[in-house]
Amino acid sequence: MNAKEQRRQDWHTRIAAYRASGLAMKAWCSANHCSVEQLKYWLYKIKRVSSSATPNPKTSPVQFVPLATVDPPGSVSPSPSLILHIGEASIELHSGFDPMLLREVIHALTSPC
Repeated sequence: MNAKEQRRQDWHTRIAAYRASGLAMKAWCSANHCSVEQLKYWLYKIKRVSSSATPNPKTSPVQFVPLATVDPPGSVSPSPSLILHIGEASIELHSGFDPMLLREVIHALTSPC
């Protein structure tokens, strides 16, 4: 990995940490020793790259991902559940969950600020 790719990867990691922190830009930047202008620049740059690389959902076919569930040995679950991990967030789903609410939450977690 060259220096440019490493810097981009570092900023992807930093932006994920910023988004997961729930802090305002100024507070996060102060705590992480960078300027607000740097963070804004990388948010813009990564958004631009990801939006050009993201296929249009109206023209892209739906793709399913294989899912395997594993219960830890000796665990007894009162009701079946599923835990989704999106970045640093975790969402626990139980039977009867509202799929529209799940869609909105996932959209909020994956959309840029």
